[in-house]
Amino acid sequence: MSVKQTRGRQVNLRKEASSFMSFDQRSLLANPHPRRHIVFPYNDEAKAINAVHLFASSGLSKGESVVLIMTDRHSGPVIGRLAAEGLDLEALKRAGQLECINAAEMLQTLMPNGKLSKTIFDDTVGGLIGRARQSSPIGRVRLFGAMVTILLESNNFSATERLEEMWNEVIEKHSVSLLCTYTLLASGYAKLPDSLLKLHNHDMSSWTPEDPPVHREASAND
Repeated sequence: MSVKQTRGRQVNLRKEASSFMSFDQRSLLANPHPRRHIVFPYNDEAKAINAVHLFASSGLSKGESVVLIMTDRHSGPVIGRLAAEGLDLEALKRAGQLECINAAEMLQTLMPNGKLSKTIFDDTVGGLIGRARQSSPIGRVRLFGAMVTILLESNNFSATERLEEMWNEVIEKHSVSLLCTYTLLASGYAKLPDSLLKLHNHDMSSWTPEDPPVHREASAND
């Protein structure tokens, strides 16, 4: 496939991925400001996969490093879409510009005694970000995380809130952008509780193509 064909394929897949989004939603996922914490509560798996794909693909195309902490149900489809764009995923992984991590396994690492360890979290995530930044031609990093939805599905609400708080500290310290998703149906919620929404800068569930973006100051200062 030629470079021109590859770029055309990338554009078409990104258009497909963002077809359900407003312009502001597409812009936020494609060009998130550092120190932004974005949440996308969803009932439609396809929309969540499309959102993660757009977020990751846009970052890689700009020379950013991308860390994807994914559940099994998202990993295959997201990686498949990135590969379908013509991206050399193995080369990106070898270069350290793309890292794909199993969310359930990472959560086990962070909760050695059934409780979140801030020390382990800071060391593990800080190390991931440091390596990713060194591997980015422009020194920027964006992350996707699905560990929170696993905790919420397990009815571990306090750990869900605590993990979001720790993410906000990392976002502030390392100046990175983070997208996280929550599956509402599996968690038993009609909408994400306000206490969780308040820990994010942007709530994508509240947007329609006619609405302006909803922005709030999260606990991390900008």
